[in-house]
Amino acid sequence: MKISDVELFSIVMPKDDPKWRFALRASPEGRGVVVRVKASNGTVGYGFAGEAPHTGTGLGGLQAALQTFADSIKGQDPFDIEKLLLGMEGLLTQNQEAKAAIEVALHDLLARSFNVPLYQLLGGLVREEIPILRILGLKEPPEMAQNALRLVGQGYSYLKIKVEGDVKKDVQRVKAIREAVGDAVHLTIDANQSYAPKDAIRAIKQMEEYGIERAEQPVRADDLTALAEVAQAVDCPVEAHEAADSLEQVFTLVSRRMVDSINLSVNRLGGLRKTKAAAAMCQAANVQCRMAMTSTRIAASAAMHFVASTPNISYACELGEFHRFTQDPASGMEVKGGMLRVPSGPGLGIEVNL
Repeated sequence: MKISDVELFSIVMPKDDPKWRFALRASPEGRGVVVRVKASNGTVGYGFAGEAPHTGTGLGGLQAALQTFADSIKGQDPFDIEKLLLGMEGLLTQNQEAKAAIEVALHDLLARSFNVPLYQLLGGLVREEIPILRILGLKEPPEMAQNALRLVGQGYSYLKIKVEGDVKKDVQRVKAIREAVGDAVHLTIDANQSYAPKDAIRAIKQMEEYGIERAEQPVRADDLTALAEVAQAVDCPVEAHEAADSLEQVFTLVSRRMVDSINLSVNRLGGLRKTKAAAAMCQAANVQCRMAMTSTRIAASAAMHFVASTPNISYACELGEFHRFTQDPASGMEVKGGMLRVPSGPGLGIEVNL
């Protein structure tokens, strides 16, 4: 069996709230590229790479990198994943989103060819479902509280509150949401690097009064010393996300115990295999980890197969944000009662309509 073709499809998915924003960016839509890898026996596999201008990943760059990688794997054996990934590393440095999309598509193709769910290729099933954490975009405190109530009414019991570095208003946001949803709902905050270290400590200490369970990426991703200082100064677990963009960064964070948790992303780390390695590092260092994927069901289903096969995922995961987007080309996976079940069909277990 050989790879006979690799097709790229640019997609635009409007958000149900065009004013949804976080500290680093606002956009009315999600854009990206769907990858379809086809084998000579007719089996196909899908992956997805999403645009992320706030991290330097633009749509044009994604398309160019994916085309380079697509050309490099045509005619090759799709079972030789390590060889193909090594070849991509030699062609272009960085471009982790594009590499992850190709790698996921290859895994999907192989799992479909064996007629097994993808999680069987990643170690087998250790859980069938996980609680889903939904994200509250930045708005004024009363509106964020109303949005929180709406999500709780849909069955979600884990919420992540976007904050933006304004200590007073951010604390008001957390307070308003806690008062609206009550004590039974789990709350976390995500500053997306927006705080100076002293402000982060001051804000988190005040937010702890309202029972936040973790604080994600409070300071700049390139200032690991500040991140560690915040983690040491507050009681709430501090989590890295933007600061965990490579295996090298994950190793530094966990080996030095600079954070309490890492929010892993298949797309940021460059694929399922690298993310498995990152989770293993976390487990060895007794650092918590969980999973984020905020785009189409194609990417979310790959992440869910990872979660289903990884024992040390220790908290609710952000794998339901596809509900914020319209015109998703994939179907066959829905959050029910605040929980997401891993698809049981071959490969990713979803349908892609392109």
